[in-house]
Amino acid sequence: MAREKWTKLNRKSKSKDVDRQYRRMERSSRFWNRIDPANRFRHWYMGAISITRSLFRIKAAWQTVAILVAILSVLYVLASFYTGRGEFIIKLDRRMADDGFAISETMDFSENLRTLHDEAADHVTNITLADIPFNVMDVDGKHNGKNYVAFTFYLKNKSLETHDYRYELMLISASKKAETAAWVMLFKNGTQQIYAQANKNGYPECLYSEWEFPFAEYAEKPESMTIVTDAKNAHVTDEMIQYHEFSDIEGLHQLQTVPWESGDLVCSGNRPGIEPNEVDKYTVVIWIEGDDPDCVNDIIGGHVEMRMKFYYY
Repeated sequence: MAREKWTKLNRKSKSKDVDRQYRRMERSSRFWNRIDPANRFRHWYMGAISITRSLFRIKAAWQTVAILVAILSVLYVLASFYTGRGEFIIKLDRRMADDGFAISETMDFSENLRTLHDEAADHVTNITLADIPFNVMDVDGKHNGKNYVAFTFYLKNKSLETHDYRYELMLISASKKAETAAWVMLFKNGTQQIYAQANKNGYPECLYSEWEFPFAEYAEKPESMTIVTDAKNAHVTDEMIQYHEFSDIEGLHQLQTVPWESGDLVCSGNRPGIEPNEVDKYTVVIWIEGDDPDCVNDIIGGHVEMRMKFYYY
């Protein structure tokens, strides 16, 4: 019993000695920490390093954000540049789509879409109406040819009610005044009209030929394709005669275009009473008309982009 008691006292004494030694070391550490310049410098240095690293991390994060924003901006500009170079877009209004209308490149409506895109025709040069294939409205979907854009599509009323709708064909963007020589032929259910900006005198642009013009039998307004009997009544000016190098304008076939409705609006129209499951067929052809007096060297390298939109009225 005495030995066990002595052992416990000895252990207790050693424990107190260890505690006293630890407290002395802690006081000494606090003391030297307060007066040791090297130790203070070490703490200041480590703190400065920590703050600097934090700042660099923040700066690096902002630099990363700035780089990503710059890359996205460049991609956006490139995308805008690409889609603004001669594409033709067909768009169905959301209300019509929600009611069951659809557009498709094929008559079977294997795809029911709201938007159709035709690819840009690059490196085009001027042509004339006679250069466009006679079966241009018989080919479905996008079928651009050499130096022209062509798209045939279908619009179907898949709802259970009869509706009225309206269409607008508009210029979206252009450069170098290429739109002044851009002609558009629009087929609607087998009939066509040709649109061009009015000439400098405010009269419709015209074509002249010794032979009947192609697509004449599909003309929505047959009076737009006539034979000139009086140059003055046909608004044929001396400037036009000189441009076309005519010696005698009378007796020639004349194709009179329909002027654009406004600055950017090529044409528009109403379609009343389309029945359920009824289908309308459209073909749009766009080209630079070489016999247009505005087809000059200054428009070389320009572009034209158009859009056709359908909506209720």
